[in-house]
Amino acid sequence: MMKYVKMIKKGDILIVLLLIIGSFLPLGLFTYQQAMANQTDLKAVVKADGEIMYIFNLVDDGQTETYRYHDEDGHENIIVRTGDSVTITEANCSDQVCVRMGDIRKVGETNLCLPHKLLVEVQSDQPLETPNEIDVIS
Repeated sequence: MMKYVKMIKKGDILIVLLLIIGSFLPLGLFTYQQAMANQTDLKAVVKADGEIMYIFNLVDDGQTETYRYHDEDGHENIIVRTGDSVTITEANCSDQVCVRMGDIRKVGETNLCLPHKLLVEVQSDQPLETPNEIDVIS
C-alpha cells in the first residue's frame, strides 16, 4: 500500500482536484441560469403532440382556472391553475404519473402525461438577458 502512496505526485493531486471541481461546473451554471430567469412574467403552456392547446398566465391572484383536454381517442386530462402553480388533477390514463407529479411553478418545470402525449411546461415571457453569452462547449 505504501508503494502506491509514494507513486502519487503533486500534479496528480492537482488534476484530481480540478476534475472534481469541474464536475460541479454544470450544476453551478444551471443554478445560476435558473436564478437569473425572470420569475415575474410566467406562463404555463399546455401542448398535445407538440401543438399548443392552452396557455395559463401564472399570476398569484388567488383565482382558480381549469382547462379540460380531450381528444378523439378518448384521452382526457384536467389541468388546474391555482394562483401561480399548475397541476394535472385528473387523467384517464392507466399509470396516473402525471397526477401524482404535483404542481409546477418555476421556469423549466414540466409535467408530462406520456400515454396522452400531453406536456405542461412553465415558461417565461422574457428571454434570459445575458450580454456576453457563455458557450459551454468551446
